[in-house]
Amino acid sequence: MSSLSTIVHNADLLARLNDPLQRDGAFGAFYDAYGRYVYMYALRMTSCEHDAADITQDTFIRVHAHLVRGNTIVDPLPFCLMIARQRVLNLHRDHKLTVELDDEHIIGDAHDDVFSADLRQHIEREVSRLPLLLRDAFVLRYYDGLSYEAIAAMISESAGTVRMRVQRAKAILRRTLAHVAREVGP
Repeated sequence: MSSLSTIVHNADLLARLNDPLQRDGAFGAFYDAYGRYVYMYALRMTSCEHDAADITQDTFIRVHAHLVRGNTIVDPLPFCLMIARQRVLNLHRDHKLTVELDDEHIIGDAHDDVFSADLRQHIEREVSRLPLLLRDAFVLRYYDGLSYEAIAAMISESAGTVRMRVQRAKAILRRTLAHVAREVGP
């Protein structure tokens, strides 16, 4: 599917989703279009498949409730990630984050041709070890592709704060992955 047809498809899907008469028929396609993004974000933030699945399900239940109350959605991905992020923070606050990331929980990257499986595992492991707020900013920026401004609006912080968190996360990753870079080097 080309980029233009994806944009048209998503605009059509969003129009049907925001129309109360078409909402229920469009919601499955909406979930298919955005569910994986929400799940991958939640999995990277919690390192637990069960928690990620719960967060994904709860996110879409809340999106549906938002629409049923007569509200509309303008930018679906940041909206869904904002809801998922709040659930991740609630889970962390409630001290339910107890599962460590094992090799079997490593997430595949969409760019398999760029990273070897071994390197990807090292990166995923180190990302999962970042402090929560740094990991959140890093994942939203580099895995979900949101701009600093979009992240800032989503988390009610300044773009400068988001940029600083991303920079700190990158500095930690550079330091913790330095041994891997030496092994892979030219």
